[in-house]
Amino acid sequence: MTESGVIALPLPDAAARERIATQLDTNLLVEAGAGSGKTTALVGRMVSLLTTGTATVDEIAAVTFTRKAAGELRERFQTGIELHIREERDVDDSDGLVLDRLTHALDEIDRAFIGTIHSFCGRLLRERPLEVGLDPGFQELPVEERADLRRRFWESYLERLARDSDPVLEELLRAGLRPMSLYRLFDHLV
Repeated sequence: MTESGVIALPLPDAAARERIATQLDTNLLVEAGAGSGKTTALVGRMVSLLTTGTATVDEIAAVTFTRKAAGELRERFQTGIELHIREERDVDDSDGLVLDRLTHALDEIDRAFIGTIHSFCGRLLRERPLEVGLDPGFQELPVEERADLRRRFWESYLERLARDSDPVLEELLRAGLRPMSLYRLFDHLV
């Protein structure tokens, strides 16, 4: 029961929230609707990783889908570290280890990866271009050129099928489908 006399029922996802907060030795994917507390749970987990020594700030990666969400997560992570530093300073019996970890993390916060899936993949490719067969000077394709590249790829794919007399073209025609009519599906899947 809360102070106001309202009975607080456990949340239906209480077990998942507990897992996020306590199972620090594994990577997790957290998927939930807007306003469900994802950011709060992730910030708590990230700060716990630091305070327990399970991870250092440069070992933390938090991947989101939008730049706005990444910016908010980064800001709240920094605020969470700062709050815990203040709390540690107020604890009389603190041995200083947690305070040292958090202070170091705050100083090095830019070494944590907090960003979009696109920027995460771009970072991995920039760190290891030769391992995946990329020119080390590669650049990401500008957004405005992506649709044109998809269209050209699809057309060259169909040309290759026709040139090779691939039986899939004949099967599509028997099913009443024109290969070019599948472009919208291909575009959507890409």
